[in-house]
Amino acid sequence: MEEIVAGLHRLRTPMTSKALPWVMPYLFEGKDGITLFDSGYGTPEATQALTEQLDELGYAPSDVRRLIVSHAHPDHLGMAGWLKEQSPDYELVMFEREATFGPMRSARAGEDWMRRSNEWVIKHGVSREEVENSNGRHRHGRPGGRAPKEDETAAEATMRRSWSMEAPEVDVRLKEGEILEFDGFVLQAVWTPGHTPGHLCMYEPNHKFMFTGDHILSRITPNVSVSAEDEESGRSPLAEFRASLAKCAEFDVALALPAHEDTIEDLPKRCNELLRHHDVRMDEVVEGIGDDGPATANEISSKVTWNKPYDTFDVFKKRSALGETLSHLQLLADDGRVRRIENEVVRWERL
Repeated sequence: MEEIVAGLHRLRTPMTSKALPWVMPYLFEGKDGITLFDSGYGTPEATQALTEQLDELGYAPSDVRRLIVSHAHPDHLGMAGWLKEQSPDYELVMFEREATFGPMRSARAGEDWMRRSNEWVIKHGVSREEVENSNGRHRHGRPGGRAPKEDETAAEATMRRSWSMEAPEVDVRLKEGEILEFDGFVLQAVWTPGHTPGHLCMYEPNHKFMFTGDHILSRITPNVSVSAEDEESGRSPLAEFRASLAKCAEFDVALALPAHEDTIEDLPKRCNELLRHHDVRMDEVVEGIGDDGPATANEISSKVTWNKPYDTFDVFKKRSALGETLSHLQLLADDGRVRRIENEVVRWERL
């Protein structure tokens, strides 16, 4: 826990990933209670960590008056239900587009999403046998998965518990540019789609802070993936992400405060680094198609550089990697560099 400025503290709640061991909630002190920007998983480990840090500052979970959530992934929204039990009158605040982000809003929506997603990864080259064999142990907590097995890892157990938690109704749905003022702080809503359709950053002009959630991290790149729903709607997450980076780089920011990793002192520089990363990745994806004819996204993904070899990924991780590869293929197709060949299994070829 650290104090950023008087009345603003950076907390830590645990995840289970070695790459990202912490979620960083930001706590604003106020006369009538506290405001949080993001929270963490709704697991006993995370809620205990939050409770202990609040106690150090002289507060309790019942003092939470407002929870602003950057986006609806369970390491950010997962504690919302537990906090509602501790402080029934607190306001849950999200960007209006994210408030209806279906897969993350309920157990039933998550179960439906999983069924569609399984067929979708098969459509993009993963074998049905691999998907079906993974469903027992590697549901990673999606609602509708089987009971945990004895060899379930801590990470899988955390995901299972978090994805099955119902989120409370959103009380305040922010629009682009809308202002929240409380306890001497002014927060401007900045819509930054890409990582999710309604990802929310918040700009504090008095201190020139930008709360960046998962949109901009100090070392790694956030997952920017096409999903089955995106293919149906024509949404291009990577095009959105790149535009959102350019938008954030225009703000006068002294310090960016992300939900993971370290604070960022030069936000425009970091935005440019992320843009260059995706330029390199697009070239890598084109090379991954190869010269032996059209290739599936699964085949292309196996030739792209990841933090671990693609063939060691389970289906949950392959789904994420496939989505990233497809977001690049979609942008490449829009630029006229590749062509999608629609069939029972989708393939791609260079142009």
